[in-house]
Amino acid sequence: MNLTELGGEVARARKEKRLSQTDLARAAGLSRQSISSLERGAISDLGAQKLIRVLEVLDLELLVRPLGHPITLDDLRPKAR
Repeated sequence: MNLTELGGEVARARKEKRLSQTDLARAAGLSRQSISSLERGAISDLGAQKLIRVLEVLDLELLVRPLGHPITLDDLRPKAR
């Protein structure tokens, strides 16, 4: 997933939760401009901590796996919370 795709997923999840960019920014402790730039894939330096806060507000998580690793059924299965 590249930065543009990530931004698109953030925008999709935000709209699904019926949050404005301002609402998401406030909840994550960022500026609305940062959220807008992230959603457009145009942010140059957000930082992992800030990205994780945005994802948490949207009930998303960041998954890291080896490059080229094929997606498995375990990757798609929701984890028990």
